[in-house]
Amino acid sequence: MKRLSVLFLVFSLCFNVFSQTKTAQDVLNDFISQSELKNASVSVYAENLTTNTLVFDYNSNLALAPASVLKLVPTSMALELFGADYKFKTELAYSGQISADGTLNGDLYIIGYGDPCLGSQNFTSTYGKDLEILQTWTNEVKNLNIKKIKGNIIADISYFGEIPIPDDWIWEDIANYFGNQGSSLNFVDNLYYLHFKTGYTNGAATIITKIEPEGLGYKFDNQVLSSSTVWDDAYIYYTADKNQMQVKGNLVWKKNDFVIKGSIREPEKYLVQAFSQNLNSNGISLDGNLKVISTFDINVPRKIFHTTYSPKLSDIVDYTNIRSFNLYAEMLAYHIVKKTEKSWNESVVEFWKKKSIDTDGLELSDACGLSRFNAITTKQIVGMLKYMGLYSANKDKFFTSLPIAGTNGTMSRFCIGTKAQNRLHAKSGSIARVRSYAGYIYNSNGDEIVFAVVVNNHSANSYRIKKIFEDFFAALVEIE
Repeated sequence: MKRLSVLFLVFSLCFNVFSQTKTAQDVLNDFISQSELKNASVSVYAENLTTNTLVFDYNSNLALAPASVLKLVPTSMALELFGADYKFKTELAYSGQISADGTLNGDLYIIGYGDPCLGSQNFTSTYGKDLEILQTWTNEVKNLNIKKIKGNIIADISYFGEIPIPDDWIWEDIANYFGNQGSSLNFVDNLYYLHFKTGYTNGAATIITKIEPEGLGYKFDNQVLSSSTVWDDAYIYYTADKNQMQVKGNLVWKKNDFVIKGSIREPEKYLVQAFSQNLNSNGISLDGNLKVISTFDINVPRKIFHTTYSPKLSDIVDYTNIRSFNLYAEMLAYHIVKKTEKSWNESVVEFWKKKSIDTDGLELSDACGLSRFNAITTKQIVGMLKYMGLYSANKDKFFTSLPIAGTNGTMSRFCIGTKAQNRLHAKSGSIARVRSYAGYIYNSNGDEIVFAVVVNNHSANSYRIKKIFEDFFAALVEIE
């Protein structure tokens, strides 16, 4: 009798443990039943690559705006089309002749070929610290024995021509650090920094104490107020005047130096100005003007005397995905368009069709995910990820470019203390009322699951939507 009781107890315990293990359907039901998703468009798709089985398929053919998850498209395609070791270039050249007394009777050129990160402090091992690259270029000019330029210093952006601001980026975004459309001559990430001193009470005025770099020629109508908020809630806006900005919103009170970032509208103008100043400080004078050209006269011969190369493409892809940097994603798309000689959307559709992915409903307006007009399905995203994970020669480079939950990049504070921490390798995306994740996750058995989850028009605040997804991934790890 005692033995039967023990067996019954063991059976009961095993039954309770078994009954507490959630199925994939349970996990999915828990996720989509959250009240904040009641009126949202939700799409979930996942496959177990280890067992070759379907995990989730919920509205997987629904085309939605993916926010920054979209960066997986230009980064994967760039690796495939150019190779992980590819480098972008920028050239220095001159026209005319250099006389014996060191006078350049002609023009000095900076020729841009769309290096996404020229001079960036994200890559100091390539470009040097601060504006060291300008001194490197100045030394190259000095090596030609040029002491005076009797001509112009010209920024040549003819490689891509003038790049317009996308029509469907919202006004609130385009003047801020994440809203730069790029150029054939990007420079120091096309960023400037506004330093604020905030007040000591709610609603107190703020003061702009410094603008870095100097010499941009921008003026600011500062309407930012101090607040007990704990984050940056200030936005820069363009006005009809290219050099006049308006800043609105709130910043954390009681701060002597609170910094926000803005987007340099025409980085090639700043670059040619900064280069000219560096030349002058090194004793090389200029008789002419500073110019930008978007088309080049092929009848003007130029002699190239120095070439600056970017970091490897794989390093740029790493930063693009891990830090979710919009500028780099947009520039990679422009290079893809240049290579394929098709529009961005046509390039993407054609490329992935050749990889046997159904591209019906795929419509892309940009490459970084800032536009709400992008439309892609979770099944398409998983198809791309599946190809990169199983068949691409660049699969390792692509995989390591994804942030790891609880460890680095945009996922560094995600899923901390859960079983999904360090098991989840994914790109996240977030714009107003949109949250998405896509990548790879390892379950408790060590199986690799490729997934995409996109939610549009949720009603949760930022803390709550983060928690909903953290709970989802923590449960997903437990599915066998």
